Amino acid sequence: MPDLVGLPSAAAGRRIGELEASARLGLVSNWGMPIVVRCGARPHTVLYQHPPPGTPLQRKTQIQIRTAAMNLDEFRGPCEPHVENDGPVAEADATLARDFYRFAANPALGAPFASGDVWVGIEDGPKSTSLAGSALGELKAWELDTAYAERSGPFSALDTLAESGGYYELRDGVVGTCPSGAGKVPPGMHGLRSISLTAPDDVTSACLEWWGVTLFLDSQDRIKGIALRLGSP
Repeated sequence: MPDLVGLPSAAAGRRIGELEASARLGLVSNWGMPIVVRCGARPHTVLYQHPPPGTPLQRKTQIQIRTAAMNLDEFRGPCEPHVENDGPVAEADATLARDFYRFAANPALGAPFASGDVWVGIEDGPKSTSLAGSALGELKAWELDTAYAERSGPFSALDTLAESGGYYELRDGVVGTCPSGAGKVPPGMHGLRSISLTAPDDVTSACLEWWGVTLFLDSQDRIKGIALRLGSP
């Protein structure tokens, strides 16, 4: 049995798949309820496995896996993991993205929002709202109650980003939603520069695990709009 503890979930799944392909033992993997963590472990990485590493595997062995996850009712962060710029982003954009993540985890920290109302929506706007400056620090105001991505709401870009623990990939522009690839710009955001924080590839093995939060920036690189994207099964 290989050592899976510490591996990102997608990498652990690939290791199990490779093991089954080579040994053909009829292995069964059971991904149990996540273990709630704070900042001590990266979300969506393996914290527990059974059988333990080095155990000889028998036919039809059930491999038990549990990964780390944050419970926002208990803890929001922000966590401060080491982050390397991923993709063609400027250092200033990486700083802005980090500031927005910290705001998502704790709105009391503030973020560089544009003056006036800020657009908050799902993708290109099937559900959206406008938040005045006084409402931006209220977590409830960010919730969009609708059916989306074959799931029931409410949905919040802040909650989605806070659950990442600060582990995300940062890319220029609007990143297309998994699996359709749709990357339409919401009304009113045309002509604004954008950057997207997305789920890291190493913890994403299916579209259901993918998410994206796109920030639309005005000419002074202040946040004028935020679009949430979630992958569908």
